[in-house]
Amino acid sequence: MRLLTVIAELGSGGAETVVDDLARHALAGGDLVDLASDGGWRADELAREGAALVRLPLRSSDPADLARSVLRLRRHVRQAPPDVVHAHNVRATLAAHLGTRWPRRRPPLVTTVHGLDAGDYPRAARVLQRCADRVVAVSDDVAERLRAAGLPDDRLVVIENAVPAPVLPAPAVARAALGLPADAPVGLCVARLEAPKRHDLLVEAWRTLPDDAVLLVAGEGSGRAALERQVAAAGLGARVRLLGERHDVPLLLAAADLLVLPSDREGLPMAVLEAMAAGVPVVASAVGGLRSLDRATLELVAPGSAEALAAALGSVLADRPGAAVRAHRAQEAVSQRYSSSAMRLAYQNLFTVQIG
Repeated sequence: MRLLTVIAELGSGGAETVVDDLARHALAGGDLVDLASDGGWRADELAREGAALVRLPLRSSDPADLARSVLRLRRHVRQAPPDVVHAHNVRATLAAHLGTRWPRRRPPLVTTVHGLDAGDYPRAARVLQRCADRVVAVSDDVAERLRAAGLPDDRLVVIENAVPAPVLPAPAVARAALGLPADAPVGLCVARLEAPKRHDLLVEAWRTLPDDAVLLVAGEGSGRAALERQVAAAGLGARVRLLGERHDVPLLLAAADLLVLPSDREGLPMAVLEAMAAGVPVVASAVGGLRSLDRATLELVAPGSAEALAAALGSVLADRPGAAVRAHRAQEAVSQRYSSSAMRLAYQNLFTVQIG
Protein backbone atom coordinates (compact mmCIF):
# COMPACT_ATOMS: atom_id res chain seq x y z
CA MET A 1 0.00 0.00 0.00
CA ARG A 2 1.12 3.56 -0.69
CA LEU A 3 -0.16 5.99 1.95
CA LEU A 4 -0.15 9.74 1.35
CA THR A 5 -0.50 11.75 4.58
CA VAL A 6 -1.32 15.46 4.38
CA ILE A 7 -0.87 17.66 7.46
CA ALA A 8 0.01 21.31 8.02
CA GLU A 9 3.34 20.59 9.68
CA LEU A 10 5.27 17.78 11.34
CA GLY A 11 6.89 19.20 14.43
CA SER A 12 5.62 18.87 17.99
CA GLY A 13 1.93 18.41 18.72
CA GLY A 14 -0.76 15.79 19.19
CA ALA A 15 -1.76 15.36 15.54
CA GLU A 16 1.90 15.17 14.58
CA THR A 17 2.47 12.44 17.18
CA VAL A 18 -0.36 10.37 15.68
CA VAL A 19 1.07 10.80 12.17
CA ASP A 20 4.51 9.79 13.41
CA ASP A 21 3.17 6.64 15.05
CA LEU A 22 1.08 5.57 12.06
CA ALA A 23 3.87 6.33 9.56
CA ARG A 24 6.48 4.34 11.48
CA HIS A 25 4.11 1.40 11.78
CA ALA A 26 3.31 1.50 8.05
CA LEU A 27 6.99 1.71 7.10
CA ALA A 28 7.83 -1.20 9.42
CA GLY A 29 5.11 -3.24 7.70
CA GLY A 30 6.58 -2.64 4.26
CA ASP A 31 4.17 0.04 3.06
CA LEU A 32 5.23 3.13 1.14
CA VAL A 33 4.64 6.40 3.02
CA ASP A 34 4.56 9.88 1.49
CA LEU A 35 4.32 12.81 3.92
CA ALA A 36 3.02 16.11 2.53
CA SER A 37 3.50 19.00 4.96
CA ASP A 38 5.39 22.21 5.68
CA GLY A 39 8.12 20.15 7.32
CA GLY A 40 9.37 19.94 10.89
CA TRP A 41 11.63 17.77 13.00
CA ARG A 42 9.30 14.76 12.82
CA ALA A 43 9.31 14.97 9.02
CA ASP A 44 13.11 14.92 9.03
CA GLU A 45 13.18 11.88 11.32
CA LEU A 46 10.61 9.99 9.25
CA ALA A 47 12.54 10.76 6.06
CA ARG A 48 15.53 9.00 7.61
CA GLU A 49 13.23 6.02 8.27
CA GLY A 50 12.26 5.84 4.58
CA ALA A 51 9.28 8.18 4.17
CA ALA A 52 9.16 10.43 1.09
CA LEU A 53 8.59 14.12 1.83
CA VAL A 54 6.46 16.51 -0.22
CA ARG A 55 6.87 20.14 0.88
CA LEU A 56 3.60 22.09 1.06
CA PRO A 57 3.16 25.63 2.49
CA LEU A 58 0.17 24.54 4.56
CA ARG A 59 1.08 26.42 7.73
CA SER A 60 0.14 29.62 5.95
CA SER A 61 -3.47 30.82 5.74
CA ASP A 62 -2.77 32.64 2.46
CA PRO A 63 -5.08 31.34 -0.32
CA ALA A 64 -2.12 31.55 -2.71
CA ASP A 65 -0.22 29.05 -0.55
CA LEU A 66 -3.21 26.73 -0.56
CA ALA A 67 -3.19 26.91 -4.37
CA ARG A 68 0.55 26.14 -4.41
CA SER A 69 -0.05 23.14 -2.14
CA VAL A 70 -2.75 21.84 -4.48
CA LEU A 71 -0.49 22.12 -7.53
CA ARG A 72 2.37 20.34 -5.79
CA LEU A 73 0.07 17.55 -4.70
CA ARG A 74 -1.23 17.13 -8.24
CA ARG A 75 2.31 16.79 -9.57
CA HIS A 76 3.18 14.30 -6.85
CA VAL A 77 0.16 12.01 -7.26
CA ARG A 78 0.71 11.82 -11.02
CA GLN A 79 4.22 10.49 -10.34
CA ALA A 80 3.35 8.35 -7.29
CA PRO A 81 -0.39 7.53 -7.17
CA PRO A 82 -1.45 6.71 -3.59
CA ASP A 83 -3.82 3.94 -2.62
CA VAL A 84 -5.29 6.07 0.17
CA VAL A 85 -4.91 9.67 1.34
CA HIS A 86 -5.00 10.55 5.04
CA ALA A 87 -5.50 14.24 5.86
CA HIS A 88 -5.45 15.87 9.27
CA ASN A 89 -7.93 18.67 10.01
CA VAL A 90 -9.78 20.86 7.54
CA ARG A 91 -7.23 22.89 5.57
CA ALA A 92 -5.17 19.78 4.82
CA THR A 93 -8.38 18.03 3.74
CA LEU A 94 -9.22 20.77 1.27
CA ALA A 95 -5.70 20.69 -0.18
CA ALA A 96 -5.78 16.88 -0.39
CA HIS A 97 -9.19 16.86 -2.08
CA LEU A 98 -8.25 19.43 -4.70
CA GLY A 99 -4.79 17.95 -5.17
CA THR A 100 -5.88 14.34 -5.75
CA ARG A 101 -9.24 14.63 -7.53
CA TRP A 102 -7.92 14.72 -11.10
CA PRO A 103 -6.29 11.31 -11.59
CA ARG A 104 -8.37 8.78 -13.54
CA ARG A 105 -8.80 6.79 -10.34
CA ARG A 106 -9.19 9.18 -7.42
CA PRO A 107 -7.84 7.62 -4.21
CA PRO A 108 -10.11 7.53 -1.16
CA LEU A 109 -9.61 10.42 1.26
CA VAL A 110 -9.80 9.83 5.02
CA THR A 111 -9.71 12.85 7.32
CA THR A 112 -8.90 12.88 11.03
CA VAL A 113 -10.31 15.78 13.04
CA HIS A 114 -8.24 16.41 16.17
CA GLY A 115 -10.40 19.19 17.65
CA LEU A 116 -11.50 22.67 16.56
CA ASP A 117 -12.74 25.95 17.97
CA ALA A 118 -16.44 25.60 18.74
CA GLY A 119 -17.37 28.11 16.06
CA ASP A 120 -15.40 26.28 13.37
CA TYR A 121 -17.43 23.06 13.39
CA PRO A 122 -20.24 24.16 11.01
CA ARG A 123 -17.79 25.17 8.27
CA ALA A 124 -15.69 22.08 8.94
CA ALA A 125 -18.71 19.81 8.55
CA ARG A 126 -19.56 21.41 5.19
CA VAL A 127 -16.01 21.01 3.87
CA LEU A 128 -15.66 17.46 5.18
CA GLN A 129 -19.01 16.35 3.76
CA ARG A 130 -17.95 17.58 0.34
CA CYS A 131 -14.31 16.47 0.39
CA ALA A 132 -13.75 13.45 2.65
CA ASP A 133 -14.89 9.90 2.03
CA ARG A 134 -14.59 9.08 5.72
CA VAL A 135 -14.05 11.28 8.78
CA VAL A 136 -12.30 10.10 11.93
CA ALA A 137 -12.99 11.91 15.20
CA VAL A 138 -10.36 11.43 17.90
CA SER A 139 -12.96 11.46 20.68
CA ASP A 140 -16.70 11.11 21.22
CA ASP A 141 -16.85 14.84 21.96
CA VAL A 142 -15.39 15.75 18.55
CA ALA A 143 -17.77 13.28 16.88
CA GLU A 144 -20.80 14.77 18.65
CA ARG A 145 -19.82 18.30 17.60
CA LEU A 146 -19.40 17.23 13.97
CA ARG A 147 -22.79 15.49 14.00
CA ALA A 148 -24.45 18.55 15.54
CA ALA A 149 -22.86 20.66 12.79
CA GLY A 150 -24.47 18.51 10.12
CA LEU A 151 -21.93 15.83 9.19
CA PRO A 152 -23.82 12.61 8.35
CA ASP A 153 -23.32 9.85 10.86
CA ASP A 154 -22.56 7.28 8.15
CA ARG A 155 -19.50 9.33 7.15
CA LEU A 156 -18.12 9.40 10.70
CA VAL A 157 -16.12 7.01 12.88
CA VAL A 158 -14.37 7.46 16.24
CA ILE A 159 -10.78 6.27 16.60
CA GLU A 160 -9.40 7.56 19.87
CA ASN A 161 -5.86 8.84 20.08
CA ALA A 162 -3.38 6.48 21.67
CA VAL A 163 0.21 6.36 22.85
CA PRO A 164 2.92 3.70 23.00
CA ALA A 165 4.25 2.59 26.38
CA PRO A 166 6.93 5.15 27.29
CA VAL A 167 10.51 4.41 28.26
CA LEU A 168 11.55 6.84 31.00
CA PRO A 169 14.88 7.43 32.70
CA ALA A 170 15.09 7.36 36.49
CA PRO A 171 13.66 10.52 38.11
CA ALA A 172 16.98 11.38 39.74
CA VAL A 173 18.75 11.11 36.38
CA ALA A 174 16.11 13.26 34.68
CA ARG A 175 16.25 15.96 37.35
CA ALA A 176 20.02 16.07 37.27
CA ALA A 177 19.96 16.45 33.48
CA LEU A 178 17.52 19.36 33.79
CA GLY A 179 19.30 21.01 36.72
CA LEU A 180 16.35 20.52 39.07
CA PRO A 181 16.54 20.02 42.85
CA ALA A 182 16.01 16.41 43.86
CA ASP A 183 13.24 17.21 46.35
CA ALA A 184 11.42 20.20 44.80
CA PRO A 185 7.81 19.82 43.62
CA VAL A 186 7.92 19.89 39.80
CA GLY A 187 5.03 20.46 37.44
CA LEU A 188 5.11 20.07 33.67
CA CYS A 189 2.97 21.60 30.92
CA VAL A 190 3.50 20.35 27.36
CA ALA A 191 1.48 22.53 24.98
CA ARG A 192 1.83 25.07 22.20
CA LEU A 193 2.10 28.63 23.53
CA GLU A 194 -1.23 29.67 22.07
CA ALA A 195 -4.28 31.28 23.67
CA PRO A 196 -6.55 28.18 23.95
CA LYS A 197 -3.93 26.39 26.09
CA ARG A 198 -4.36 29.04 28.84
CA HIS A 199 -0.82 29.28 30.14
CA ASP A 200 -1.91 32.60 31.65
CA LEU A 201 -4.20 30.73 34.07
CA LEU A 202 -1.42 28.33 34.89
CA VAL A 203 1.03 31.07 35.83
CA GLU A 204 -1.64 32.75 37.95
CA ALA A 205 -2.34 29.46 39.74
CA TRP A 206 1.35 28.66 40.20
CA ARG A 207 1.81 31.82 42.28
CA THR A 208 -0.23 30.21 45.07
CA LEU A 209 1.92 27.06 45.33
CA PRO A 210 4.88 26.56 47.68
CA ASP A 211 7.91 28.75 46.97
CA ASP A 212 10.07 25.78 45.98
CA ALA A 213 7.60 24.47 43.35
CA VAL A 214 9.07 24.59 39.82
CA LEU A 215 7.00 24.65 36.63
CA LEU A 216 8.46 23.42 33.34
CA VAL A 217 6.68 24.71 30.22
CA ALA A 218 7.56 22.86 27.01
CA GLY A 219 6.31 24.38 23.79
CA GLU A 220 6.58 27.33 21.43
CA GLY A 221 4.07 29.66 19.85
CA SER A 222 2.83 33.17 19.33
CA GLY A 223 2.05 33.63 23.02
CA ARG A 224 5.64 33.35 24.22
CA ALA A 225 6.38 37.06 24.63
CA ALA A 226 3.18 37.68 26.60
CA LEU A 227 3.89 34.68 28.79
CA GLU A 228 7.44 35.86 29.48
CA ARG A 229 6.06 39.24 30.56
CA GLN A 230 3.50 37.62 32.84
CA VAL A 231 6.10 35.38 34.48
CA ALA A 232 8.40 38.34 35.07
CA ALA A 233 5.60 40.55 36.45
CA ALA A 234 4.58 37.77 38.84
CA GLY A 235 8.14 37.41 40.11
CA LEU A 236 8.24 33.77 39.04
CA GLY A 237 11.34 33.90 36.87
CA ALA A 238 13.15 31.37 39.08
CA ARG A 239 10.14 29.06 39.40
CA VAL A 240 8.68 28.97 35.87
CA ARG A 241 11.03 27.75 33.15
CA LEU A 242 10.04 28.23 29.52
CA LEU A 243 11.89 25.42 27.78
CA GLY A 244 10.80 26.08 24.19
CA GLU A 245 10.04 23.21 21.82
CA ARG A 246 11.35 19.92 23.21
CA HIS A 247 11.83 16.52 21.62
CA ASP A 248 12.58 14.74 24.91
CA VAL A 249 9.17 14.56 26.59
CA PRO A 250 9.99 11.23 28.34
CA LEU A 251 12.87 12.98 30.14
CA LEU A 252 10.55 15.80 31.21
CA LEU A 253 7.87 13.37 32.40
CA ALA A 254 10.44 11.44 34.44
CA ALA A 255 11.38 14.64 36.27
CA ALA A 256 7.80 15.76 36.95
CA ASP A 257 5.49 15.20 39.90
CA LEU A 258 2.49 16.09 37.76
CA LEU A 259 1.43 17.19 34.30
CA VAL A 260 -0.99 20.10 33.95
CA LEU A 261 -3.06 21.14 30.93
CA PRO A 262 -5.47 24.05 31.60
CA SER A 263 -6.84 24.36 28.04
CA ASP A 264 -10.13 25.96 27.03
CA ARG A 265 -10.63 23.24 24.39
CA GLU A 266 -9.09 19.90 23.45
CA GLY A 267 -9.83 16.86 21.31
CA LEU A 268 -8.04 14.08 23.15
CA PRO A 269 -4.61 15.52 24.02
CA MET A 270 -1.60 13.29 23.53
CA ALA A 271 0.29 15.05 26.35
CA VAL A 272 -2.29 13.83 28.86
CA LEU A 273 -2.28 10.28 27.49
CA GLU A 274 1.53 10.23 27.53
CA ALA A 275 1.59 11.34 31.16
CA MET A 276 -1.04 8.76 32.11
CA ALA A 277 0.94 6.03 30.34
CA ALA A 278 4.06 7.13 32.22
CA GLY A 279 2.34 7.02 35.61
CA VAL A 280 2.56 10.80 36.11
CA PRO A 281 -0.44 12.39 37.89
CA VAL A 282 -2.50 14.72 35.69
CA VAL A 283 -4.44 17.91 36.37
CA ALA A 284 -6.43 19.11 33.34
CA SER A 285 -9.46 21.13 32.30
CA ALA A 286 -12.68 19.17 31.93
CA VAL A 287 -13.08 19.91 28.21
CA GLY A 288 -13.51 17.92 24.99
CA GLY A 289 -12.45 14.31 25.07
CA LEU A 290 -10.93 14.74 28.54
CA ARG A 291 -14.44 14.70 30.01
CA SER A 292 -14.82 11.07 28.93
CA LEU A 293 -11.83 9.98 31.00
CA ASP A 294 -12.43 8.24 34.32
CA ARG A 295 -12.15 10.83 37.07
CA ALA A 296 -10.55 8.17 39.25
CA THR A 297 -7.48 8.41 36.99
CA LEU A 298 -6.83 12.19 36.96
CA GLU A 299 -7.91 15.53 38.42
CA LEU A 300 -10.31 17.38 36.13
CA VAL A 301 -11.13 21.02 36.90
CA ALA A 302 -13.52 23.63 35.57
CA PRO A 303 -11.97 25.43 32.58
CA GLY A 304 -11.13 29.12 32.86
CA SER A 305 -10.71 29.16 36.65
CA ALA A 306 -7.27 29.89 38.11
CA GLU A 307 -8.67 29.25 41.59
CA ALA A 308 -9.93 25.75 40.71
CA LEU A 309 -6.67 24.99 38.95
CA ALA A 310 -4.59 26.13 41.93
CA ALA A 311 -6.67 24.07 44.32
CA ALA A 312 -6.26 20.92 42.22
CA LEU A 313 -2.50 21.44 41.82
CA GLY A 314 -2.09 22.00 45.54
CA SER A 315 -4.17 18.91 46.32
CA VAL A 316 -2.08 16.64 44.06
CA LEU A 317 1.22 17.92 45.47
CA ALA A 318 -0.02 17.63 49.06
CA ASP A 319 -1.47 14.11 48.70
CA ARG A 320 1.29 12.15 46.98
CA PRO A 321 -0.09 8.70 47.96
CA GLY A 322 -3.53 9.52 46.58
CA ALA A 323 -2.02 10.95 43.40
CA ALA A 324 0.05 7.79 42.98
CA VAL A 325 -3.08 5.62 43.22
CA ARG A 326 -4.79 7.66 40.49
CA ALA A 327 -1.66 7.54 38.34
CA HIS A 328 -1.54 3.75 38.60
CA ARG A 329 -5.20 3.53 37.58
CA ALA A 330 -4.40 5.84 34.68
CA GLN A 331 -1.63 3.53 33.45
CA GLU A 332 -4.06 0.62 33.45
CA ALA A 333 -6.68 2.67 31.59
CA VAL A 334 -4.21 3.63 28.88
CA SER A 335 -3.06 0.05 28.38
CA GLN A 336 -6.66 -1.14 28.08
CA ARG A 337 -8.23 1.67 26.03
CA TYR A 338 -5.56 3.90 24.50
CA SER A 339 -2.91 1.51 23.20
CA SER A 340 -1.05 2.33 20.00
CA SER A 341 -1.63 -1.18 18.69
CA ALA A 342 -5.41 -0.73 18.86
CA MET A 343 -5.27 2.68 17.15
CA ARG A 344 -2.98 1.40 14.38
CA LEU A 345 -5.23 -1.59 13.72
CA ALA A 346 -8.33 0.59 13.57
CA TYR A 347 -6.76 2.89 10.98
CA GLN A 348 -5.38 -0.04 9.01
CA ASN A 349 -8.82 -1.64 8.85
CA LEU A 350 -10.39 1.66 7.83
CA PHE A 351 -7.88 2.21 5.04
CA THR A 352 -8.41 -1.35 3.79
CA VAL A 353 -12.19 -0.86 3.64
CA GLN A 354 -11.83 2.46 1.83
CA ILE A 355 -9.42 0.99 -0.75
CA GLY A 356 -11.97 -1.74 -1.33
